[in-house]
Amino acid sequence: MAGNPHILVAYKKSRYEQYVLDQGDQAVAHLIDEGHVSVARLRASHLAHQQSLDTVLQHLSAQGLSFEACYRGEVQDVSRFDLVVAAGGDGTVLDLSHRIDDTPMLAINSDPAASVGYFCAGYASEFAHLLEKTLEARWQPTRLRRFYVCLDGERRGPPVLNDVLISHANPAAVSTYLLKVGNHPPEGQKSSGIWFSTPAGSTAAIRSAGGYVLPFRSNNFQYLVREPYPPRQGGYRFLKGIVPVQEAFEVVSRMREGRIFLDGPHLALEFGVGATLTIDDNAPSLALYGLEEDRRTA
Repeated sequence: MAGNPHILVAYKKSRYEQYVLDQGDQAVAHLIDEGHVSVARLRASHLAHQQSLDTVLQHLSAQGLSFEACYRGEVQDVSRFDLVVAAGGDGTVLDLSHRIDDTPMLAINSDPAASVGYFCAGYASEFAHLLEKTLEARWQPTRLRRFYVCLDGERRGPPVLNDVLISHANPAAVSTYLLKVGNHPPEGQKSSGIWFSTPAGSTAAIRSAGGYVLPFRSNNFQYLVREPYPPRQGGYRFLKGIVPVQEAFEVVSRMREGRIFLDGPHLALEFGVGATLTIDDNAPSLALYGLEEDRRTA
């Protein structure tokens, strides 16, 4: 890395900071003061995250490194930075990944008691060592495959790092669509929706739904139909499978209020009747330091 790197520290806001400090939610504040079980860890998680962030910022200052720090939701263009340090958890990595093309990222799990941190290289207590390894090029980042969602042939939304959920806008409603995999004819299905994931995202929701954990460097994507509604005769052929990155995968909506959720609940595309979703694998990979395959399969 360059001799005088310019570093961006992008951090999450804890739920305590969002609900109580920013939004002034008195109902949540009252539950916290009462020690209610539903919010038992909010304040402790906030303090743990803040301490981790302070550790990161203090080390950068002590080393005399050039850096800027901002809330992850305010991050725009990162091309002028040599490294992004993400202070949060997997959600922070996913959020930032939507605005990163080439800049490598080093993620620090700022609240280990509450965050799994599959995408994180380590904890704040290890930051000095991890940063040193990074700046001295003593390890290389892993390149994580991403994809674009296309609607009716046009790219929509940022590159997807984890997964997409194709479903009805109402989680209690049936999702109806035509699913086409490879050169096979399309199959009409009813279900709770379809997960489609990258190798990196194979440890997320699709794993909980019964999918497979794929190696980071896999050249395959994966799909899985959620809670299929059995047809009157026979059964569905395409319920889950591994899809080579260049193999066709297509979903045609039969829903007036369909949605495509990209990397979680915050970014959704409308998917109305007749709309066709396809996958474009020609997306820039994300360079992330410190990933460990063993931690994903434990």
